[in-house]
Amino acid sequence: MLLGLMTSEFSRYRQQQVVVEELALISELSALVHELQKERGLSTGFLAYPEADYRDALLAQQAETDRKLAALGRADGAQAQRLQQELSLLRQRVISGEGAYPADYRHYSWLVQGLLDQVQSQGRRLGLAELKDDLVTHSHLMFAKEYLGRIRATVNHGLRLAGEGREKMVEAARLQALFGEYRRLFQLAAAADLAGRLQQVLDTPAAEEVLKAMQASTMAGFTELTISSGQWFALATEVIDDLKELEDHSLTLLLHEGEQQLDNLRRRLLIFSQGGLLIGGGILVLVIYTLHGMIRSLDHLLAEIGQIGAEEDFGRRLPVAAGHEIGIIARHFNKLLEVVERLLREKDQLAGTDQLTGLNNRRRFKELLDQELIRYRRIPKPLSLLIFDIDHFKRVNDTYGHETGDLVLKEMAQLLQATVRRTDTPARWGGEEFLVLLPATTAEAAMALAEKLRQAIEEHDFPRVGRVTASFGVAAFHDGEQEESALLRRVDKALYQAKRQGRNRVVNWAAAAKPADLP
Repeated sequence: MLLGLMTSEFSRYRQQQVVVEELALISELSALVHELQKERGLSTGFLAYPEADYRDALLAQQAETDRKLAALGRADGAQAQRLQQELSLLRQRVISGEGAYPADYRHYSWLVQGLLDQVQSQGRRLGLAELKDDLVTHSHLMFAKEYLGRIRATVNHGLRLAGEGREKMVEAARLQALFGEYRRLFQLAAAADLAGRLQQVLDTPAAEEVLKAMQASTMAGFTELTISSGQWFALATEVIDDLKELEDHSLTLLLHEGEQQLDNLRRRLLIFSQGGLLIGGGILVLVIYTLHGMIRSLDHLLAEIGQIGAEEDFGRRLPVAAGHEIGIIARHFNKLLEVVERLLREKDQLAGTDQLTGLNNRRRFKELLDQELIRYRRIPKPLSLLIFDIDHFKRVNDTYGHETGDLVLKEMAQLLQATVRRTDTPARWGGEEFLVLLPATTAEAAMALAEKLRQAIEEHDFPRVGRVTASFGVAAFHDGEQEESALLRRVDKALYQAKRQGRNRVVNWAAAAKPADLP
């Protein structure tokens, strides 16, 4: 019973650790969203009227966004790299003057929306965690700030052009309605302190002026506003910065609550551990007492045998309690060993398994690869590795949401396991990348298997998404190689070539490599 309680408490403690880690990541996402919102507002104004001073302000804001992106990279490098690539192309269009307001504005908004969806999705995936509802409520505040940011960009663009009317009036009205709805949702679900702080922000002179301008822009158009684009942007930014302070305060409360719950669980786990030690000590005393009794019984048995021999009284009988006690101790001790063995096996399984797909994770795969290379050096046999990456997976997440993206990854893992051989070792390498270790397999055979898997993926209907494709890289282990890193680099280069050649194909590193790279 105590062991079951300890296992349950440890599970809750680990779950709470994950919650605190995700809250720290959400804090980085929140900071990046705020800077992206500013950059979007300045970019839309610059597209309307590209002045030199505005260009300098935009470049300074881009540098600030990059600093927040670098901070996110320390927590999630792959996501930060993808965002950096998207932003580089977008910024180049804006600064060069090749961009256009609707398209580039929407592109910025899609990037921000993806980050906000990630925050909301993480909140909903927390399961039984106590902070789940609070985090979803926090996401309402982030969405309210986002729609105010879109209003800032839309009105800013309209004021700088001072001619476009109807379409932007309708867009401003739509965004104002969304801002009001998410503000209402937050005020309904938030604690009284947070709801009161939001009302204080909305009661400031800057907020009253912004709300008044928003109302006027939807009723009479931008030409009727009495403030310039610069004044509007400064006022709206002041209100959005106030909302960011409230957002930071909300996150601070969430982190404090999460860490406090983690500390409480840590203390409970310590109490259970101390109880376990006390019980273990009691069992140890019982074992010593039992052994002492067994020794006494054995001494008595030897004395009885000696007395029978001396008196030649063969009608006497010996007590046989010692054998019964040893049997009881052995059975109970074996049950204890079974519990320990099961817990260790479960721990090892959890540490080496990807929780989403059930495949081997990166850590376990590297261990298995090291073992296979040791066998290869002892008895050389063909050994190959294939890697594949789902093409345009970000579009799946952006279009259908991260929950659908997770369903696609799970389905992909099932399709992979159904296609490879029992001797092969599939794993999720990270994100939408998968690896398969192919023992006793030449590069040519690995190419055939990769092509078979590629066709199976191309012809498969994935949930909600339909058809997707994947790009494959294949490489074989070379004689004389000392580390698995060389094999991983080659197979990754082959995947890169498959992407460059148009995706949805299989590339063998040996066929794509330069002559100087070949062994």
